[in-house]
Amino acid sequence: MNKEETTIPLAQQQDVAESALQSPAAVATVDTPTNARLAGQPASRKDRFLGWLIDLVLQVLASAPFFWYMGLEAFQNPTPALMLANSANAILVYLALHGYLLHKYGQTIGKAEFGMRIEMLNGEKANLQHIVLWRYLPVILMSFVPVIGQWLTGLLDPLLIFRKDRRCLHDHIAGTQVNYCYRGDEPLTETATEAEAEAEATEASPAATATTADTVQQR
Repeated sequence: MNKEETTIPLAQQQDVAESALQSPAAVATVDTPTNARLAGQPASRKDRFLGWLIDLVLQVLASAPFFWYMGLEAFQNPTPALMLANSANAILVYLALHGYLLHKYGQTIGKAEFGMRIEMLNGEKANLQHIVLWRYLPVILMSFVPVIGQWLTGLLDPLLIFRKDRRCLHDHIAGTQVNYCYRGDEPLTETATEAEAEAEATEASPAATATTADTVQQR
């Protein structure tokens, strides 16, 4: 065949490229993967558990001098004074480890590792005062309730994460939630919006158009 017979007009090439971009297959190339961490979406139970585990290990290590000073045998039959001292130490250690991150980003060290933060129900970052007074302190006080206190804080609190909203008991008390604050490996300070997704699709369009046009020419 002659070259004239195999060449498609540029206007038609563009129409074909635009149609390809509007097809589901083309849209799928710019969609976010289903397993990506989307800013503003509830954190997965796995990431929340791993973040909690990191924070727990750090808390235990940082509290070791207190337990060594008081003596482990004293905790076999703790007095009310010892329980209060232990709670005060726990709060101080918690603030020493996470205070700056909580104030600045609404994150603990473990949550920051997995791109999570503590938010209010309206999506705003929870401030340090609210986190300590309404999310952390009530759980400590609840543990002092005779008989049911340990069941509430040790069993019911974490089990509520298996509800659809993935909010533990302390989240319901404080009116908070734990959401992702970045997408993939790209840090984000605010919740991802549809405008951002459209902007990404627009940036990807020239490359997709060029590829489709080249394919049409080769045909």
